Amino acid sequence: MTDDKELEKPDRFSLLLNILPFAHLSAGGGLMFAGLDTGGQRVAFVLAWIYLLPPLVARCTLAVYGTPAGQLTQDTRGYRVWWFLTQCQTLFNRLPWLEEVLRLVPGLYAFWIGLWGGHLSPFAYVGPGVVITDRYLVHVERGAVLGFKSALAAHMVIRNQQGRYVVVVAAPTVEAEAILGGYAGLGPGAILRAGHLLPSGRRVAPFGEWPRRKFESEAI
Repeated sequence: MTDDKELEKPDRFSLLLNILPFAHLSAGGGLMFAGLDTGGQRVAFVLAWIYLLPPLVARCTLAVYGTPAGQLTQDTRGYRVWWFLTQCQTLFNRLPWLEEVLRLVPGLYAFWIGLWGGHLSPFAYVGPGVVITDRYLVHVERGAVLGFKSALAAHMVIRNQQGRYVVVVAAPTVEAEAILGGYAGLGPGAILRAGHLLPSGRRVAPFGEWPRRKFESEAI
């Protein structure tokens, strides 16, 4: 028996917005050479254009349209806001070394995440290769440790029974003194409870928590 259900395709808005990261870089390059004369001015402009413009645009977008959350389909405003914010972050997803440079300076990366609208305690440790997919939604508390190449994913894309795209969006949380092991990850809305360790390579499903409640009740 075959399934003749028609699967939804990306809409025009989704496809057109893919050009945003390239347009961002191209416009920055043009402005740098057209309006600035000295090397120092150009370096300062490039740093501001790359590191400050995207998060500040994102914050303005969040202030005007609100934070996307829940189950979003392509015909909703929340989806369009989420997709625009995703494109604002694409440069850092494609070139992760840009974030690694910030992580070399104590407190600087936490400040930058705060510019996006997320929360990362300056007293948390971020290991090499950590992936944060939605910087404006992440929540990491004091004393937390994000292990080597661990991941905090605030969105997940699925298809519903009608064949439509559905984006599930919610902030993952790492509570105080918790340790997210190497290659471990939290899905949308997942919580790593204070003081606990999520072992290397383990994943917590969307809106789940670690330790699982049944383990806690058995221990009691």
